[in-house]
Amino acid sequence: MKTVISILLVSVILLAACGPKSYSDTAIGKRKWKYYNKTQYGIHPKKGPDF
Repeated sequence: MKTVISILLVSVILLAACGPKSYSDTAIGKRKWKYYNKTQYGIHPKKGPDF
């Protein structure tokens, strides 16, 4: 009984840790945030977005 509960608990923890990332945590999302922040605060990038 204890082993079944411990296996279920470990599997839930692993599934929660290995879930999909939010869009802002991906590489493309980070580039978009940097571009939009530069545009919003008046620091215009030299070239347009490349995403």
